[in-house]
This record gives sequence, C-alpha cells and structure tokens, in this order.
Amino acid sequence: MPYLVATTQGRVLVGVLNIFILVTAVAAVKRSTLSFAIAILLGLPTLCFQILALQSGLPGHFASSWGFGAAFYAFTIANLLRYVLRRDMMTVDKLYGAVAAYLMIAILWAYLYGVLQYFYPGAYAYQGTPQTLDMADLIFYSFTVLTTAGFGDVTALLIQTRFATILESVTGVMYVAILIARLTGVYPIVATKP
Repeated sequence: MPYLVATTQGRVLVGVLNIFILVTAVAAVKRSTLSFAIAILLGLPTLCFQILALQSGLPGHFASSWGFGAAFYAFTIANLLRYVLRRDMMTVDKLYGAVAAYLMIAILWAYLYGVLQYFYPGAYAYQGTPQTLDMADLIFYSFTVLTTAGFGDVTALLIQTRFATILESVTGVMYVAILIARLTGVYPIVATKP
C-alpha cells in the first residue's frame, strides 16, 4: 500500500484489491448467495465513493467511502469470526482466519477513525501538529493502538477520538484473550499417568 498510494491509479488498484479480498473472504467462509450479495452491495459503494473522492478531492466522498468500507469490514469480520469460533475441530484454516480477523479489525478501526475525523476536524495530530490524516496514516495509528504499541507520533486530540482509541485498545487485548480461551477450550487436557 505505501508504494501504490502516491498515484490515483495506485490508490484505485489498492481499493479494487481490497474489495476483491473481502468478497472472496466472505465467499470462502459463508458460502451463501445472500452473504455474497451483501458483500458486493457493501463493496461497490466503497469503491465508487473512493473513485469519486480521488477525482474530486472532496472530504465527504472520502468519509462515505470509509463509512461503507467500515461496514464492509465489520460484515466480513463477523462472518470470519463466526467460522473461526464455531465449535468443531480446530484447523489451520481457522488459525489463519483468526489472524486475518485481527488484521481486519485494525483496518476497520482505521476506517472508523477516518469517518470520525471528517465529523470532528482537528481530531488527530501527527508529530504534535493537528492535521487530517490519510488512510495510510490512519492504518498505522490503528495498528499501534490495537497492538498497544503506541509509538506516539499520531495522537488523538479530541475526546471523541480518544474514547474510540480506548475502545480499540480494549478490543485488541480482549480479542487475544478470547481467542486464547477459545483455543484452549478446543484442545482437551491430556491427563498424565500416575
């Protein structure tokens, strides 16, 4: 992503690949016509608003794209977690799905932060200077919050974005705790012989 977003064509390519990955993820874990249709219905406006935003530069189009993108990620994550946490045999696919869901949660929050900064201008500061962040910076910020690394070069300035930051960091910690509890519940404890 960081190498492609310098041009409009690169950003559209990243958007198309993003939509393709999410649609295929939904199709792989849900395998129903309805879920596939919902994925398409969420993906198309995301991509269309992104193209409009890149052509016009209007913040409202970016916010609309990010809003639909957040809904699309939430739908995909819900389907993926339903598959991962289903009570049956733990497989390598489920482990990969759990990791993918964790990564998608960070991107979902990045989209939500983008929408927040549209409604609350001056919500973030980069290296101490308030500014509007692009999606690459929002993804960076989201991953530092979700993993609780918190490098500090991007900070939330307003109470609305500070509380969203708290919710994301709690989500990251709870996701790992719940996933470990689920994995330990799947594998039976082997009794040692006396």
